[in-house]
Amino acid sequence: MTSPFKTGISSIARPRLLPLVIALASATAAQADQQSVIEEVTVTAQKRQQSMQDVSVAVSAFSGDAIEKMGFEEGLDITQQVPNMNFFAIFGEASSPSVSLRGISLVNFSDSWESPVAIYVDDVYRGNPAGSAIQLFDLERVEVLRGPQGTLYGRNTTGGLVHYVSRKPTDDFEASASASYGSYSERIVEGMVSGPISDGVRGRVAVKSTVNDGWQTNTFNGEKLNDTDSFGYRTQLEFDLADSGSLLLNVHGSEADQSTVGFAHMGYKEAPDPDAATCSVPDIQSGKCYASSGFEGMSGEDAVNGKYDPEHVASGATGGLGTTIDTFGSSATLNWDFENFSLTSITAYEELDKFMQDDGDGTPVVYFDEQYSVDAEQYTQEIRLNGSTDNVTWVTGFYYYKDDRGLFTEAPTTADWGENEEDLWHRERVTLDSTSWALFGQTEYDLNPELTLVTGLRYTEEDRDFSQDVGPSFYTEAVDVPHHNLSDSATTGRIGLDWRPDEITLAYASFSTGFKSGGYSGSYNRNLEATLPVDAETISNFELGVKTTLADRFRVNAAAFRYTVEGFQAQRFISVEGGSEIVNAGDVTGTGAEVEITAPFTESFEIIGGAGWLDTEFDSQLNFGVAGDDYLLDGNELPSAPGLTWNLVARYYQSLEEAGELVFQMDYTWQDDHYLQVENDPYSHHDAYGLANASVSWHSPSDSYSIEGFVRNLADEEYFTYQNTLGNDNHWGYGVWGQPRTTGLRFNWKM
Repeated sequence: MTSPFKTGISSIARPRLLPLVIALASATAAQADQQSVIEEVTVTAQKRQQSMQDVSVAVSAFSGDAIEKMGFEEGLDITQQVPNMNFFAIFGEASSPSVSLRGISLVNFSDSWESPVAIYVDDVYRGNPAGSAIQLFDLERVEVLRGPQGTLYGRNTTGGLVHYVSRKPTDDFEASASASYGSYSERIVEGMVSGPISDGVRGRVAVKSTVNDGWQTNTFNGEKLNDTDSFGYRTQLEFDLADSGSLLLNVHGSEADQSTVGFAHMGYKEAPDPDAATCSVPDIQSGKCYASSGFEGMSGEDAVNGKYDPEHVASGATGGLGTTIDTFGSSATLNWDFENFSLTSITAYEELDKFMQDDGDGTPVVYFDEQYSVDAEQYTQEIRLNGSTDNVTWVTGFYYYKDDRGLFTEAPTTADWGENEEDLWHRERVTLDSTSWALFGQTEYDLNPELTLVTGLRYTEEDRDFSQDVGPSFYTEAVDVPHHNLSDSATTGRIGLDWRPDEITLAYASFSTGFKSGGYSGSYNRNLEATLPVDAETISNFELGVKTTLADRFRVNAAAFRYTVEGFQAQRFISVEGGSEIVNAGDVTGTGAEVEITAPFTESFEIIGGAGWLDTEFDSQLNFGVAGDDYLLDGNELPSAPGLTWNLVARYYQSLEEAGELVFQMDYTWQDDHYLQVENDPYSHHDAYGLANASVSWHSPSDSYSIEGFVRNLADEEYFTYQNTLGNDNHWGYGVWGQPRTTGLRFNWKM
């Protein structure tokens, strides 16, 4: 006989519990999905909206939501999660950010040069990226395109590009705010308001403020170094034009006032004597050695304090050294849809005022202390037509670029730029004006349902005008240069074949070329020869790639490539007394591969991972001198180009049912040993290292509120992001530290 008690449970209670179980399971899944960072990202890598999985280019992309959920404070933080991508800052992130893709970069402190990895913000090329990092907030997405982009973008993109796209005005009212407090009294406040203003008019305003006390201390006087006070803003207005057009106006800018980063000064000698034996590299990089005579104050006890304590560095400059950066920009983007094509026009203006000081020697005596300034204005115009037929998709356009820069170098630093000229040993004023225009086009022709032929072409012409006024200067051969002119032209492009065997797989093969224009050195031009122009840098790249989804959930994107760079542009620092120069250092071949994986293992656990392999080699007859030794460039690898890199983000979601959700995250990036200078001298060799970050956050059930605790550089890893060995006749150099371990708490609100 069946127990009536058991019958009651099975026939009555279970049907009533089942909807509750289903509801709770659905809520858990919905909450996990709400916080997931795995999503289908729409990109504009080919100047039109496409799924990242449909683009036959090696592209990594992160949505703005994913960036916020993963706790990336700046757009540049994504560099830790992109294969074969490196970021370094010679004088700090705000003043001189530089990106390396597949080993290609320009390690140079002068503002006279443009990077081979271009930075774009809202479709506008930033010829000088200084200050751009301050404006990277309220983002819709970030796209990283690896390899030469010599067709649709084309502006000096031999290595690739990074495109930051800000969020646009919305039809419905939205608002959000966040505030955080962390190590070194860092306070970050960010806010946004967006919504309709009137019929057919929408607006959006976003701001961000960052203030901290600086994470370094000057060992000479106890003052803080590298403190920051920055503010960025962006205002947008979007207008509907009839039924088929829109106009977006964008006004943005930033201000930064900070003390300059303190260097890790390193002597190379066992005693303060030029005839003393050279120390071992570990002792040099541990700050145990000495500079040559003439730097009595530069010893292991004060200025040369190397790797023992990144938070305590020597800066002997009186009153401290500062960096100020002011930027302003505006753009107007017109979109108009016609019957068979669409028109896009982007008109933009950018200006930059930058003043920066640094203490190169770290001694109480003002010797190799420098200051730089740049006053730059940039105007760009792009007109684009996009269209498609049954089996052809096409884009064509015109691009114009005008860039005027005034550069000022002075050493040693003075209290005021117009005073104490008798103390100067070098002053240099440079004017550099650049004008460029290009015509471009690309077609994608469907040969059949599975095969698509991709062809693209770009023609570019460029002119640069250079003049120099020097004096006073200890360079006896330094001369004024009334006028130099350089003209370049290039035809670059792409041809490729896309194969789609099924709906979830894209395989492609492509051959592409790129061009980086020649130019002039804008600092420490010691003689007339140093002012001569450097020839253009060109690249050809062959690439194979595949993008697919395994088991209907695991996304795998992979690419293999081989490139050749001809006339690679590199900085050669001769010596403190001999100045520096940019040269065509020879040819470089690079071979490598990349893989990226997104894996939602369960509704509560997911990972994003990537790995990059890279082998680069110079073919060159140039010698670079370092600390009295000559290093033949032939056979060297590119700087900041580790042979192996890998990255991982792991996220776990714990539902609290009606109380919200907890999110646990650990992310890690690792890079193999590498060199920080093109000379590949032993002093600039950097051991392999990894950086780990961790966070835990609570989210309200509707995700209107969240609180996050985080720690960066969890293991307090000590590492350099840049190093300068200061040429042949010197027996000392310096490095720039990466940030030590930091912690913080962040509160987020949105409606």
